[in-house]
Amino acid sequence: MAMRSATASLLLLPPPLSVVSMSISAPVAAQAGDDEAAALLAFKAAAVAGGAYDGDPLASWNNGSGAAGGWFCSWEGVRCGRRHRRVVVLSLPSRGLAGTLSPAVGNLTSLRILNLSSNWFQGTIPASVGRLARLQTLDLSYNTFHGGLPANLTFCASLLFFDLSSNRLHGRIPAELGRDLANLQKLSLANNSMTGGIPASLANMSSLYHLDLGTNQLEGPIPPELGSIGGLRFLYLNRNNLSGALPHSLYNLSMLQELSVVNNSLSGTIPANVGERFPRIQVLHLSAN
Repeated sequence: MAMRSATASLLLLPPPLSVVSMSISAPVAAQAGDDEAAALLAFKAAAVAGGAYDGDPLASWNNGSGAAGGWFCSWEGVRCGRRHRRVVVLSLPSRGLAGTLSPAVGNLTSLRILNLSSNWFQGTIPASVGRLARLQTLDLSYNTFHGGLPANLTFCASLLFFDLSSNRLHGRIPAELGRDLANLQKLSLANNSMTGGIPASLANMSSLYHLDLGTNQLEGPIPPELGSIGGLRFLYLNRNNLSGALPHSLYNLSMLQELSVVNNSLSGTIPANVGERFPRIQVLHLSAN
């Protein structure tokens, strides 16, 4: 009787933790893979292949399966992390893609690089992109996106490269952009229809080396705070409606290689020692003011 009771007690004990872990890890990984695949297939459904690109760049994007997920990692333009098999890169530049950008792209929460430049995407930039907290590169340049900048793009606090140039965007540049994306190294909103003033908060981007706001409808003075971005090498404010004098603080940017303020309504004088103030300058465009 004593032996039978001991045996019964042993049968009621929970299985070892390692067994439990093995039993749940595969379904969790498979579920994560299914979610990633569903987001990519939603992206494909919203995009339209065509243009000058030879063939359908999304032809390899077909439904499949895999016990541990990651079966979509070999699709063109998709790259996954080695360990967790989650999508970290979605890069399809110059593929002749049109259509719209699916909001489901915001479900690729491990994404580091989103590059859809030089395509024909239209519509608005979905607010769900703001969920990509690990995103480091956002390049949607040379498309036909319209509307304003989604306010929650500022949640992408890991961004280093931000390029939305050559689209049809309009509205003001949010001041939050400078306050919340302090790690940015490149910011380009050139060749759009942005209005309002240049936010002084952009000076908070202390790592910025490339700032291009050219060919918009920006107005008002150039914020003197921009002169505090010590590593700035490329500054393009050309073809806007900017007025007033060039802030004296800009002449503190000794790293500048290119400065263009062509076609504005700027006034004032050029310092006699401008060459000494800009010792590394290669391009200096001040005309049509």
